[in-house]
Order: sequence, then structure tokens, then C-alpha cells
Amino acid sequence: MKERRCVLAEKAPEEKVSGMLLLKGVVAGLVAIALVMGGVCCALPRQGDVADQTRLYDYVYSGTKSESVDFTTTNMSDDGILTFGTSELYISSPLVNQCPQKVFGESVSGVDMTYVGEAFDQSLWQAIAAGAYAPASKNRKVVLMLSPQWFFKGNGQQSKLSSKFSYQLYKGFLENDSISDETKAYVRQRLETLGVDGTQIAAANDDTFVDAINDAAYQFSNDLRIRSKIDALVKGSPKNSLVRSAGEPTGEPDWDALLSDAQAQGEQSCTNNDYGIHDAYWDKNSQYKSEQNQDFVHADDEWADFQCFLKVCREAGLEPLVVILPMHGGWYDEMGVTSDIRAQFYDQARSLCDEAGVAYADFSSCEYEKYFLCDTVHPGWIGWVRIEHAVYDFVNGQDNAFLGGAE
Repeated sequence: MKERRCVLAEKAPEEKVSGMLLLKGVVAGLVAIALVMGGVCCALPRQGDVADQTRLYDYVYSGTKSESVDFTTTNMSDDGILTFGTSELYISSPLVNQCPQKVFGESVSGVDMTYVGEAFDQSLWQAIAAGAYAPASKNRKVVLMLSPQWFFKGNGQQSKLSSKFSYQLYKGFLENDSISDETKAYVRQRLETLGVDGTQIAAANDDTFVDAINDAAYQFSNDLRIRSKIDALVKGSPKNSLVRSAGEPTGEPDWDALLSDAQAQGEQSCTNNDYGIHDAYWDKNSQYKSEQNQDFVHADDEWADFQCFLKVCREAGLEPLVVILPMHGGWYDEMGVTSDIRAQFYDQARSLCDEAGVAYADFSSCEYEKYFLCDTVHPGWIGWVRIEHAVYDFVNGQDNAFLGGAE
């Protein structure tokens, strides 16, 4: 293999490029013939097909959906704002009746939050996804849910990236011509460092003729895998509400009424502890203390990856709102992570946003607001209302007490 790479390196650049294009064209043609002969093309929906429009796809928490730029952007709401996040996107009703699916998804307010991402998708994954989604995004404004846990000692759960890696998204990221070679080189180096299969990285970058062939094979297999799951994804998506189906604008949500309902539901859901954590979580996880003795100054790689996300947005023409999630003040105090230590995270997040000239919704002042979180990590009843209000005002250019940075 090494000899092959050396021989290719000596070819003229235009000869190498044309050779790769020819080989990829040949392979793609053979794959297409094989698909037609096997009847697979006819049996599976394409990723970019319009799905059952009686259903709502923006708020579906799904790795399959997140990987498929074509499915997500084809079937997202015209008012959808790409929302890059992790496990907080899993929070849904009936646990938290104020979640985005209920507040935005069951109304016609002019704003929707289109979920992209799953648990353990940190800054580098989000940067790749933003680059892949940017060319097809219906709106230029996007949201990033920034989790303090990404910046724990040792860079959070970065070690899981190799198992979360999406060839489909990485290929889309590389094909975005607005992203600089410098940024692409940084992302490649980080993927290699974090243990992503080098064969896949080389294939996505079309390093050699052999890699170009591998790329065609990887793209085919990933497309087939995703398409095989689309029917289940569609059938598992929620039906549109009557209000949504009617399509009549409902106007801005009643934030005061939502906060009042959130307070009441929070009180009903948290009866066996003093932290404002819902009962089932407390019963199961009260002894789980991953926050103990953490800080935010031993995560240089994650902070650099976060800067990469901001840079990708700038290069790709996206306007991000970074939602700086708060920590649970009472619980973190108990875990020995004092307010001055927690300030390390908030200060650095704001500083990097200011440096990049992007907007942020800073909820650090809500650390002790009961029911902002529904457990020790995820937004809860009051938290989601405050986040939704900030997103709504960001989209509509309105003032909000929690918005800062940019303008």
C-alpha cells in the first residue's frame, strides 16, 4: 500500500484528480447497475424523499435522522432552526411538558428547533455536522446547546467519538467548498487523534485511487444503511397536532403562562429530594457523582474543538446562538465544584463567543433556579421555557435578558 501511495504522489495533480473522478464514476456506475439488478433502489426510500407530511420530524431524537442531511432538510419545517445538541434533545413530554416539541412543535409560532445530534456528540461532532448541513439548511440561524460536561477534566467524553463518527456527515463536511483547507486539516488531525478508522478518513478525503474506490463503497453502504431505517423513522415520528395541521399562525407563545405551568409541573414531579430533581432520576441516580471534584481548565482539546465549531459556522455562513447551559448549583456545591470553579466554564464560553463575534444565551444566573433542570444535567420545566423564549427572540431579533454577544 505504501508503494502505491508513493507512485500516486508522483503523478501530475490534474492527472490524479481526473483519474480519481474516472474511477469514482466507474464504481458509482457499477454500484447503480447492481442496485437496479437487485431491485434495492425500488424497495427503499431515498434519503431526500418527502416523507408522510402528517407527521412532525423536527423534534425526533434519532441518530439516523441526524446523519441524513437529505432527509432532515427535506422534511424539516420551513421555520426550522437547526439545533445541534446531545442528550438534552431526548427530554420530551410527558416528563417535561414544556419541551420544544410541545411549545413550538404543536403550535405555529414561526419558530421550530430542528434537532441534530445525540448523547455524547461533543464540539467536534457538532462542527462536522454544521459543515455538512450548512449548504442545505433552510435558515442561516442555528443553535448549539453547549454542555458543561463536555469540558470536564480530560475533555469530557471525547473518547466516544470513534463510536459516534458518521462517515456520511464527514463526507458532507469535506464537500462543503466554503470551509477552508485549514479547518478541514484541523478536523482530520483531531479525528485521527481520537481513534477514528484511518481507512475511512483517507477514503473520505480521496487520498489515492484506492481510497476513491473505498469512498464509493463507504458512501453506498452508508446510504443503504440509512435508507433501510427511514420507514421505521417515519412511522415512529409523532403525528401533527390539530393546530399544526390547521396551519393558522398562533403567534408568540405565552411565556408567563408557560412558566406558571412549568413551576406547577416541577413541584409535582420532584417530591423525594430538595434539589428539584424528578423523582425517578433521584431514585435511580442519586449515588451517581460524575461531577465530583471536576474543573474546566483541563479540557484544552474540547475548547479548541468548540472554537472549530464557531469557525465552521463563520466559514459556512451560519449564524449561531450558543446556549450556555447552567450547572445545578446546589448539586455541584455538594460535589465540591464551587461557584468560582464553575465560573471557569461560563467565563471561557462567553470569552470565546465574544472573540468569534457570535451570540449566546447565558443561563449561568439560573444555577439555583429550582426546576430549571429536571435532573443534574438536562433542561427541565422552567429551563426549556427560558431557552425557547431566548431562541424565539434570537430568531426574531428581539431583546431578551439572557441574550448577549454579537449584536
